[in-house]
Amino acid sequence: MGKAPIGHDDDATLPSSQPVLGRSGHMPPTDAGAAARYDMGPLLGRGGMGEVRLARDTRIDREVAVKLMRSELQDATNIARFFREARVQGALEHPAVVPVHDLGVDDSGNPYFVMKRLAGRTLADVLARPDAEHTRGWLLNRFTDVCLAVEFAHQRGVVHRDLKPANIMLGDFGEAYVLDWGLARIGDDQQIRHVSPLQGEDADGTKTGAGELLGTPGYMAPEQARGEVVSTAADVFSLGTVLFEILAGAPALPGGLAAIAHTLAASEHRPSARADVERDIPPELDDACAAATADDPRARPTARELADRVRAYLDGDRDIEQRRALAGVHSARALALAGEMRISELAESARSEAMREAGRALVLDPSNADAQRVLSRLLLEPPRVLPAEAAESVECERVHALQQVVRGAILPYVAVTAGFAMCFLFPVHHAWPLLLGMALTVGGAYFLFVISRRPLRTDSPIYVVFALFNLGILGVGAMILGPLFLVPVFAIGSLTATLSQPVPFNRALLVVLHALPLALDIVLELAGVLPRTFHLVDDAVVLKPWVFDLTPLAALVIFGVGMAVQFINSAVVILVQRRAQEAAQIRVHAVAWQLRQLDPSAQTSASPTGRAATRASL
Repeated sequence: MGKAPIGHDDDATLPSSQPVLGRSGHMPPTDAGAAARYDMGPLLGRGGMGEVRLARDTRIDREVAVKLMRSELQDATNIARFFREARVQGALEHPAVVPVHDLGVDDSGNPYFVMKRLAGRTLADVLARPDAEHTRGWLLNRFTDVCLAVEFAHQRGVVHRDLKPANIMLGDFGEAYVLDWGLARIGDDQQIRHVSPLQGEDADGTKTGAGELLGTPGYMAPEQARGEVVSTAADVFSLGTVLFEILAGAPALPGGLAAIAHTLAASEHRPSARADVERDIPPELDDACAAATADDPRARPTARELADRVRAYLDGDRDIEQRRALAGVHSARALALAGEMRISELAESARSEAMREAGRALVLDPSNADAQRVLSRLLLEPPRVLPAEAAESVECERVHALQQVVRGAILPYVAVTAGFAMCFLFPVHHAWPLLLGMALTVGGAYFLFVISRRPLRTDSPIYVVFALFNLGILGVGAMILGPLFLVPVFAIGSLTATLSQPVPFNRALLVVLHALPLALDIVLELAGVLPRTFHLVDDAVVLKPWVFDLTPLAALVIFGVGMAVQFINSAVVILVQRRAQEAAQIRVHAVAWQLRQLDPSAQTSASPTGRAATRASL
């Protein structure tokens, strides 16, 4: 067959093909049995020309979709257009084109045609509400199916003229369909170029307009926006904008009629050139988008060539030299951001951007030495000022560690309570100090149990209450046993355990506060406010509590038990801290070793001198 000419006002031609529709455009006969054959169901969708309803074909007993023309649009021109869409769609026997089973006019005079019932979501819906199932790779695979379906139509002399995400259906089982062939141009058929009044737009500006402007602003080619008779290259432009949206997650052009000016002004559309696009765009697909959306129709590839470029990317056939060149651009940006100054002195924003640029370079070219060197310097030399996000992570780890310490402190409080109770085994002169001490330890244990149930920030004022409990117990202990017998040992142990934790106290203040109960008790005894518990007799210090009678044997037992408890408590605290420190050291050095492998120039040695040389080279 010879070439089918496009219109007299268009010097472009369509590929040679067998016409898919006769020029007669005759009206199908009225089908009086249509109402009986198709059991109509709920509305599936509505468009500018008609509505689609779910129905059951009672002859074959299957679900179908029936497109009915809207009654207010039923004039001769629109009816011809309606049936022309059905015949175009029915003649394109391709897996990605919805098959047409029947068409006609029912006994009420309403035109209709019957299609396969589809199950799935439109690409527009998937892009608006992305999910884990529809990954970029999955969508690109379906996009190539759509490109081949459009190429199939082009080979048969059909130009769709309204390709957009809303007209691409993604089936539930991996299918892809090209919908809505109502604006299709067939060979040199121009009878629907100017056929119906402008119907307006949806809220998002994506409804197909009619009249002088056929297509959807934001997806139509520049020549289409100018109202020219278009060739297959117009569909390729629309496919390019669809590919842009898949890659960038945002349309290439604004919606509505405002897109016309942008369409006519731009020479091409690259996802990577958009400042608001935060995704990494593969350079091969970025170039494919630019080629498909070139303002010159002659510079655009065919739909098959566009599909082949996307398929080559999916198959791993990548332009290595192009990737290396682009990686060089990113690594140069990283080097410029890092500069010659010490990495630790970089501002947080510059540090983050340098890491991102180096990371982009390595994704494109894993062998890029500059990017490796910058990234290893950034990772191995910590910032002088800890970033806010890192500080919050440190705080979370400290909160968890402090919560474990609080839980472990409950048992020593119970042990001290038992120690106060043991004093009642001896002759007691004054019970109230013992009862006060037991009240403080029991209350402290319960308080620790309560706050251990939920994590608290290290600067929480609740820990101040805990510190007051602790100092109160030391003060009561000094009152009962005296400030020189056993209590100083507990004070030192408490101070050591407290200093080892990330508590919200000044370290020097903690030392003063732990010494304060003992010093205050000594002053009160020397002033005569409290009975004396220590005396100097013949160059010896005699310790004698006033709360209860303490025999030498009892003193040895209490001293031995107290020392054993404090020894165990201190050992547990030190071992836990040491274990945490060793684990942190191992983790830090293991991570540092892995990071050093990023720098090909770093010759890491197992010896300390070798490691020092590596650090110096960084």
